[in-house]
Amino acid sequence: MAGNGGLDLLVQGANWEVLQTARYANGKWAPTKHLFKSGFFYDFTDVVQNGRLRLFIEQPTGSDVTLEETTQNPDGSWPAPTPMPGLAPVRVTSKPTRNYLAAAVVGTHVHLVYIDTNGRLMHTMEQSHGTWTAPDQVAPGGAYRNDWFESLSAASVGGGLQVAAVDQIHRTVLHTALGTNGRWTPWSNVLSWAGTPRHWGMPIRVAMAGFGSSLQMVVLTNGQVAQYHTIRSPNGHWSSWDDINARVDFNRAGFIGTVLQEVTAVNVAGNLQLVFASDDNRGTLFHTTRYANGAWTQATLVQRYTNMSAWRPAGVAGSSG
Repeated sequence: MAGNGGLDLLVQGANWEVLQTARYANGKWAPTKHLFKSGFFYDFTDVVQNGRLRLFIEQPTGSDVTLEETTQNPDGSWPAPTPMPGLAPVRVTSKPTRNYLAAAVVGTHVHLVYIDTNGRLMHTMEQSHGTWTAPDQVAPGGAYRNDWFESLSAASVGGGLQVAAVDQIHRTVLHTALGTNGRWTPWSNVLSWAGTPRHWGMPIRVAMAGFGSSLQMVVLTNGQVAQYHTIRSPNGHWSSWDDINARVDFNRAGFIGTVLQEVTAVNVAGNLQLVFASDDNRGTLFHTTRYANGAWTQATLVQRYTNMSAWRPAGVAGSSG
């Protein structure tokens, strides 16, 4: 693991490999190592809990999808993923795509949200004895309850769970929170609060990270220069969108005009670190940091600092702890 002030990064290879690297507090990257290869999987996500890196993966098994987990051993090795106790396989009615899992540690519990094969957002929580609660639908009421969600993210904010999802039916991003009473707040349309950027297009991915009682959100759209950042304050107010590309200059880092298709957002020592995955034929990854004072670092090409030439990255999941 990266240790204090570092970023742990898991990478999904295009041929269903799971890779691991880390960015240390001094800015150096760890060598990339191959953890395991699956015949096929839909998505993965990770958290750090009690100093241990945990991986959750969506594994197809015949006509079902099984949610599986594994935890890194103290020596750095990884056991093979096994089914999450208490969760029945999810019947496949259509083929999911990536970014269908998100997890967050809230207090002493891990919460997992996922998009089922009917497009609904579902939620489960790991109990103290290691089994998972029966899945419940996230924010089941309101105008958006039957929409088909394309991407989601989860974050621990102020001691509670907050969830965001891309709703392509309404070309927007929605937000909800799980209250202490166990009920979800109604879906809120983020664009209604933060406005609509000039080059908005179609949103495709959302990623979030908690900072105390505030939340930072990043959204990717299907445009080449359309990646945006906003902050949700403790009072529920959203800031206007900030144009990430204008701040970090992906072209200078080697962006070749393809869409940035994946992103992970992590609170690392009070600063927001982002890793983006491109859909080019090399699986190019880009890293940037937004400091607590609002300044951004220029985007850098991750493969310049850690060798991934044996694989083509296709997805990313970051954590810190």
